[in-house]
Amino acid sequence: MGLREPAWRVTTRELELSTVEERGQGTRVASYLLSPFGARMNRVALSGTLGAPQAIGRDEPSSFWRASLVDPLGAVAVTAGSFQPRAMVELRAAPADRPAIVVGKVHRFVGRDGFASVSVRAEAVRSVAEADERATLAETLRQTLDRLDLIERIEHEPSVADAALRLGGYPDGWIAAAREALRRYPDADRRGYRAGLRPAVAHVAGVRLAPPAPPDGAVRVTVDRPKPPPPEPTAHEREAEAEFLGLVDAAAEGSEDGYADVREVLRRLADRGVGPEQAEAVLGRLEEGGVLEEPIVGKLRRA
Repeated sequence: MGLREPAWRVTTRELELSTVEERGQGTRVASYLLSPFGARMNRVALSGTLGAPQAIGRDEPSSFWRASLVDPLGAVAVTAGSFQPRAMVELRAAPADRPAIVVGKVHRFVGRDGFASVSVRAEAVRSVAEADERATLAETLRQTLDRLDLIERIEHEPSVADAALRLGGYPDGWIAAAREALRRYPDADRRGYRAGLRPAVAHVAGVRLAPPAPPDGAVRVTVDRPKPPPPEPTAHEREAEAEFLGLVDAAAEGSEDGYADVREVLRRLADRGVGPEQAEAVLGRLEEGGVLEEPIVGKLRRA
């Protein structure tokens, strides 16, 4: 399986305010949700209080599970199903509210009434101590403020070169997302969003958000090294993808709404000897490649 997109550390409020959807370039493209504050999100990392889960669907063994993750700025729905067996087990493990960290893929769905909702399909769910949840939120705030600083600098210095920004510690992905956010959200209230982070800052009171600025005033940001591009899929992986797509197309053609029900695809795969983990790997490649999407929980279609 190819390397995953990096998980942006964001708040639930940033997800809620993100309305611009994008597709990457190339033959195997991924979908992204661009935020007004410089995050180009395919995958996200969130921390907060995870509520009690609820089953979606009548067939409990094949059900999707949904819970609400609440942080000091809002809430977002977190889902997991048979394609995410470990995350599903963790999501349904605890019936009571508990501090947690969630990593997953972001989805934005717009209904026929025009109402849009954002959810996160969990890839990993981890219950943690409250101190760990606060520390994770503190790191999210640090990165959020760094991204806001970056956008502010570009806004005030439109001609600043990317090379100069890289010298300040900003990775290329941040720079590109910041420039695009300025273009796509010209009227975003970034100052208001910065001020609105105060409840989150209060929540992590006593946790150090960032190291002191260097004496010369340069911005210091800790970043991961850029990841190499994912390898091309093997012939075996392409064969598995073609089989998966054939089942999705067949299920969609036989449905009333034009979508393929995930449970039906799983059953057909199981009949062919394909287990949930292998199916998840194939689905992950197809979604990250922009071939399939899941606009509704439990429903697949060609992108």
